[in-house]
Amino acid sequence: MKELLVVVDYQNDFVTGSLGNPAAAALEQGIVERVKAHLEKGGCVIFTRDTHAEDYLETREGKFLPIPHCIRGTQGWHLYGALAQYEQHAHENTAFVDKPTFGSTELPEAVRTLCGGAPDRIEICGVVTDICVVSNAIMLHSSFLDASVAVLGSLCAAVTPEGHERALALLAGMGYEIV
Repeated sequence: MKELLVVVDYQNDFVTGSLGNPAAAALEQGIVERVKAHLEKGGCVIFTRDTHAEDYLETREGKFLPIPHCIRGTQGWHLYGALAQYEQHAHENTAFVDKPTFGSTELPEAVRTLCGGAPDRIEICGVVTDICVVSNAIMLHSSFLDASVAVLGSLCAAVTPEGHERALALLAGMGYEIV
């Protein structure tokens, strides 16, 4: 069985930087353990990175969310904490998808390339639950209709607990497994 873990935007700017959130910081150990477990059993892991240019405030998203963040190459753009090791030391079963907005249209092809085809099971964790996690969960489900898709709710965070719970309820209502 091909198993995939997608870690959505667990980057410095979302944890301690310009859009920092204590709820996101609390996820680090659990996400690190999940990544290690997936890799140890031969699974694949994709890290998405929210990625913007210096002109971010002039973009459609920048006008909606006018806080510069995850500017390519800055400290805020890099993976947070212990996950930064995967940027520094490549692992054959990991890949990165740099995405210019909430959901990535490139993510499904990156999954096919890394996993050697469609995965049987997809697990998703990361931030922000009610924006990027939801967007990428929908992209993955739409691209891999035969895969079971689980959102690891205890390894996700939103700006508010209410936003987090609303997002999980929405995904559950769409048939996603919430773990």
